[in-house]
Amino acid sequence: MKFGIFNIPYASQYAAGKRTVREVIDWDLQLTKWADEYGIDEAFFAEHYTLGGEPSPAPDAMIAAASQITTNITLGAAAHLLAYHNPVALAHRMMWLDHMTGGRYIAGVAPGAYPSDAQLFGTGKDNPKMMVEALDILEAIWNKTGPFKIDGEFFSVDMPAYSEDIEGPHLRPLQAGGIRLMMTGMQAKSPTLTEAGRRGCIPLSQEVHESVLVQHWETYATAAVEAGHTPDRADWHICRDIFVADTDEEARDKVLNGAMGTLWRDYNIPTFVEKLHIGDLLSGGQIAPEELSIEWMLDNFLIVGSPETVAAKVEALYDSVGGFGSLVTFAHEYQDDADSYRRSFELLGRDVSPRLAHLTGSTK
Repeated sequence: MKFGIFNIPYASQYAAGKRTVREVIDWDLQLTKWADEYGIDEAFFAEHYTLGGEPSPAPDAMIAAASQITTNITLGAAAHLLAYHNPVALAHRMMWLDHMTGGRYIAGVAPGAYPSDAQLFGTGKDNPKMMVEALDILEAIWNKTGPFKIDGEFFSVDMPAYSEDIEGPHLRPLQAGGIRLMMTGMQAKSPTLTEAGRRGCIPLSQEVHESVLVQHWETYATAAVEAGHTPDRADWHICRDIFVADTDEEARDKVLNGAMGTLWRDYNIPTFVEKLHIGDLLSGGQIAPEELSIEWMLDNFLIVGSPETVAAKVEALYDSVGGFGSLVTFAHEYQDDADSYRRSFELLGRDVSPRLAHLTGSTK
């Protein structure tokens, strides 16, 4: 069992003009440094362009910076939005990150979900097709030898033959098995998770109810088997918010009256229910979407409590979905209560994680 953090970053204070870009960057890097120090296994950085409350246009820059202040933690994007990059250039930046991190890099990719970002780049509704085409080019650059050419609808590559005059093309991934790709999904029958299965990528499930998570695995595993891959639950990453304190009462208070509770109460729940009309992805149909509240989330969804309680909740989630390999918590805006949040990371890495060392990926 591994644990990870996901730096979106949530930045309502930046959006309100109360924090600077540099302060947002420094907080994400501080969280990643704490995660590394306390034995948390992975840290991921998002990519968004137009969202003031989630500012992160350069996950590759964040990974590069984090690589210089950490030692053991795996660093990745969740995700590089392929529709917004020339895949030839991105393939080379990814290889450079692989070397810069000493092989501690996962290349998370996605099509890009926000209409405002698509408007900015002028991609319209073509993002999913652009992602698939870009993936073909990424994998060719990493894995093919000799000259080759790919002409697509959106992107192309014309790899020259090796020339002694320029001693290149020369760059290859560092990791012996190649750079691992990871793809994210939210809908029960996510087309992105289907593509992940088809390509043998790592699947990352967004924060949804366990009944939806079961469908995520079925969708991914079916596509993987049909493509000739052997799906491994140890690869499966699941997102679920975590807060650990010394007691259940303290942890609940830090969420209800802290940044995590504020985010869910004021942003996440209204977004799922009122804007996207996908509240059932959180509730699993147990209650009507309009009845969702932070209190219900604390009792039924979020993983909050003492180390003993959190470990028990993680194991219950693990058993309910048939096993998984990594649980990833979003990182929250606790700058005004930094020591409590640092303590949550410490307890997660040093107390909760050892309690779950017996979980190896699958209950079967």
